[in-house]
Amino acid sequence: MSSSPITAAFTTPPATPRLGVYNFSAGPSHMPIEVIDQIREELLDLGETGIGLIEHSHRGPAYTDASAEAEAVIRRLTGVGDEHAVIFMPGGATVNFAFLALNFLSEGGTGVYLDTSVWAQKAIEEAKPVGKVHVGFNGRGGDEFSCPDPTKAGADIDAPADAAYLFYCANNTGEGTWFTEPPRSGLPLIGDLTSDIFSRPWPFADHAMTIAAGQKNLGAAGCSVIVAKRDFIDRGSKSIGPILRFADHERAKSILNTPPTFAVRVIGLMAEWTEAQGGPEAIAARNTLKSSMIWKVVDEHEGFYRSRASRPARSGLNVTFQTASADLDARFLTEAKAAGLENLAGLAGVGGMRASMYNAFPVRGAEILAAFMKDFATRNG
Repeated sequence: MSSSPITAAFTTPPATPRLGVYNFSAGPSHMPIEVIDQIREELLDLGETGIGLIEHSHRGPAYTDASAEAEAVIRRLTGVGDEHAVIFMPGGATVNFAFLALNFLSEGGTGVYLDTSVWAQKAIEEAKPVGKVHVGFNGRGGDEFSCPDPTKAGADIDAPADAAYLFYCANNTGEGTWFTEPPRSGLPLIGDLTSDIFSRPWPFADHAMTIAAGQKNLGAAGCSVIVAKRDFIDRGSKSIGPILRFADHERAKSILNTPPTFAVRVIGLMAEWTEAQGGPEAIAARNTLKSSMIWKVVDEHEGFYRSRASRPARSGLNVTFQTASADLDARFLTEAKAAGLENLAGLAGVGGMRASMYNAFPVRGAEILAAFMKDFATRNG
């Protein structure tokens, strides 16, 4: 099966909303209409087989080709070689946080975690019942959310030299912060790239493992892309069942059990779309344009809007902000929804507003939100 028929259509940058709505959801999130059209066709007939996408056997040639194509384009986008495995694991990132701990902490190992987000805390919660957890950085302890300072070259990270790995969440969707480069420690590096995969160039080859659930930049929920060094996952615990071991999934070519075939195909299509757009470099330029528009409004209306995200660590994908009161935040959200700006509510526990503008989100949506924010501040300031 060839993926080439959709490539030409995938080269057009996203522009207009569907049905008059801009979807700022943090995930599942906005998808390109070209990919949705392709999925709609394939639900009826995958690769001119006469059988729909979700009807094909995961061991049949049509799905085997689709999975192989998805792996190939992910390898091109990540730049990894044969020393890395690409695995399509069932479930979202949180499930794979648990798999990570079971593989590497269940026999007395210590995991170092950088606590910069709700999602890092979820990874910590999954690890605690399994093994030892050492929090090497706390970026959520005060009123301001932060990440380790890259100019300190790891000096602000406390990491025992004998730990099994160091875990970080590259982009913190609820807090509105991100790492501008991977943390340094000398330990095997585990990155949760769920919300920022392919949003910018990133050194995948420097990681022992990256985890990226599909529902933000790769389409459908229900599957996670694992890019991992083969020699690292081979060291996983032998005292757990094969369904829990990354190495066993890799050896079985991601069909150790019935995989989420629909999600894997969507991941492949979204990866193709990303490549056709110019890859992470081109996507990064567009993402910077979008996020900088909104951060600029927050800064220009300081006193009306504020953000708890540390300036040096501001995310290029999720802009978080709030007004002076919860009542005014609620009015903002009500009026924004009426203007066709959907899903701007902040994460529970953080509050305020959150504009999530992932790779497929159109620049025009950021322009309209920026104009709305300026007008709202003028009318209510």
